[in-house]
Amino acid sequence: MIRIALIIPLLLISQHGWSQPSSADSVYFGGEILTMAGSTPEYVEAIAVTDGKIVYVGSRSGADEFRGDNTELVDLQGRVLLPGFIDSHSHPVMYMMQMEWANLFAPPMGSIGSIDDILEQLKANQQKRKLPEDAWLFGVGYDADLLEDNRHPSAADLDKIFPDTPVVIAHASGHMVVANSVALAAKGITDETPDPEGGVIVRKPGSNEPQGLLQETALYVFLAELFPELPVAAQAEKLEKVLRYYASVGLTTAQEGALLPLQIEILRYSASRDMLPIDLVALPLAISSGQMLEDGTTQWGVYDGNLKFGGLKISLDGSPQGKTAFLSKHYLTPVPGCDKDCLGTPLMPPEDFEEILRAAYTAGIQAYVHANGDGAIDMLIAGHTKVLNSLGESPLELDRRTVAIHSQIMRPDQIDSYANLGLVPTFFTNHSFYWGDVHQKNLGIERAAYTSPMRAAFDKGIKATNHTDLPVTSIDPLFTVWSAVNRLSRSGVVIGPQQRISAYEAIQAITINGAYQYFEEESKGSLEVGKRADLVMLDRNPLKVDTADIKDIEVLLTVKDGEAVYRNSSLTE
Repeated sequence: MIRIALIIPLLLISQHGWSQPSSADSVYFGGEILTMAGSTPEYVEAIAVTDGKIVYVGSRSGADEFRGDNTELVDLQGRVLLPGFIDSHSHPVMYMMQMEWANLFAPPMGSIGSIDDILEQLKANQQKRKLPEDAWLFGVGYDADLLEDNRHPSAADLDKIFPDTPVVIAHASGHMVVANSVALAAKGITDETPDPEGGVIVRKPGSNEPQGLLQETALYVFLAELFPELPVAAQAEKLEKVLRYYASVGLTTAQEGALLPLQIEILRYSASRDMLPIDLVALPLAISSGQMLEDGTTQWGVYDGNLKFGGLKISLDGSPQGKTAFLSKHYLTPVPGCDKDCLGTPLMPPEDFEEILRAAYTAGIQAYVHANGDGAIDMLIAGHTKVLNSLGESPLELDRRTVAIHSQIMRPDQIDSYANLGLVPTFFTNHSFYWGDVHQKNLGIERAAYTSPMRAAFDKGIKATNHTDLPVTSIDPLFTVWSAVNRLSRSGVVIGPQQRISAYEAIQAITINGAYQYFEEESKGSLEVGKRADLVMLDRNPLKVDTADIKDIEVLLTVKDGEAVYRNSSLTE
């Protein structure tokens, strides 16, 4: 038995094309090393790393054989080591672009509680940045449901303080904005401007005059101002800082989930100059990616440095808290811009979606489909099935791993379809905390209880992931673990107790399942011989603390390909 135990690590190494090195670059030991390699928790005593890869996983005595004069010995001192966390959906580039905007979020991400607070914060931002009166002024994060006014701001509200300044503020969901009169006039939006396909210009009651709120595609008129072309080098430096922020919360792989054409150069510039401290999977927006598909120069699904164009982003609807998510049954509370039987906003007709999906599948490109409401999810399921049939494929014939982003307002039959079709949901359980109370009001207790149904997905064998959608919620993977395990709302109500999952399953969602989503499960997501040495050290074990305390666990060290990219100050004290 002893001989077999010694032979197994050597066999594993030889299977990955290595011979045992004379010494490792680093050896980690002295704590709880959770491998995430199995369906239940598995711990080992030590791991060894060479050239950014894991070369040994096992006992401390076995790891000592990899110890040399220059080997760094990392004593965990009773702390916990896991695979690096994998972000399955967020927007670091968008976050980077919004860093200088006024912070209009409610607690815990900001301090806004009223429309007056919004106006004060906007004025303070304008003065801090010393903007001239006629310069565009932006804010991000307001939430009508969390304002004491209990309504969206209007153009008239903004006009009170900014009669001569063009002002645009983005809703917390990112799916709508409010513009003041100067901004509306600058874009020629009047009572004669029609609603665009997939969007709504909300009007004043009993009138065609714009109220100031623009939903979904209607806000695209402001894209040039919201995301202007700026010097690439300066933007690359900002992006590097943002990704180091990601590393500080344990992330070793990030996603940019809605890349505009003008932002592609920033990412390529950053990758070519080794300015991406962690891996970045980029999803260009399908509606503006025709050139990338036609020129044939983009390598999809392959890393160039730390950058990979992972697939196309396709958006089918809006947000549930903004009441633009497309549902099969109407919202229970009034919806701005809609009089009755309000189902939300589909962003494109089914035939357009099918055309985009067919182009992606024909080119062998992974599709990432934003679908929040069950109406949009029906579109995804039907479109996916129809396109597969037109290509002569059975549902599981090719491992396409089409990703259903958000998958929030679902029905049980749709989870069955995901399992049967091989669709991969990346859920958003943070909504339970941030907007769980709002969902109960807007949808009713039963539908709210089935938001982000992770228990149902795991029970069907689906390798579901979980995300933060930064800047919609904070980029904190351990908070997503906490939210998936507890599903507590702001008011302390459990939103759908039957959909809670275990802490181990919640960590699977941000490690090995995240790797699966990206077709990277052979190189990431668990601590196994041959995989990349992407590691995170925590001060406590999320499987062993009280579930209420998971969100308070501290990240102490983040390692990317064997190199530390974040080190907590407590490690040097």
